Amino acid sequence: MKPTPFMGNHGEVFQLDDGSFWEVQYEYEYLYEYYPTVVVCPEDGVLIIHGEKLNISPVAERSRMDAAQEAAVETRAVIESKIDGDFEGWEGETIVKLMNGQIWQQATYHYEYHYAFMPEVLIYRSGNTFKMKVEGTDEAVAVERLK
Repeated sequence: MKPTPFMGNHGEVFQLDDGSFWEVQYEYEYLYEYYPTVVVCPEDGVLIIHGEKLNISPVAERSRMDAAQEAAVETRAVIESKIDGDFEGWEGETIVKLMNGQIWQQATYHYEYHYAFMPEVLIYRSGNTFKMKVEGTDEAVAVERLK
């Protein structure tokens, strides 16, 4: 379902038509596929597309968190929203306000300039951290919820 096109590169988060979210692990393909038909083998952590196998892992699994972390995040494992206004990329401590009222701050250093007006975002758990993937950027960035 998302993203379009699907590239098949490490760190790319994608959504299947059953609503589940997955992340490509340690693969660097250039598939450039729009709405591909795929086979997912969850037990093996593999996605098969056109006979090629890609390593994947689910991003919607619940992880162990302390009470403060759990209280700071909705019960959903994946949050989809849009940025409220302009987005000019990641600068190291970027603060992002979402249309759903949440406010998140960049938690690890990553610099990438990308201008977009109200781009879609996907926030998901990755271990004990949360990552935000902004539409049109190269990679998901670790974030912490402020509000």
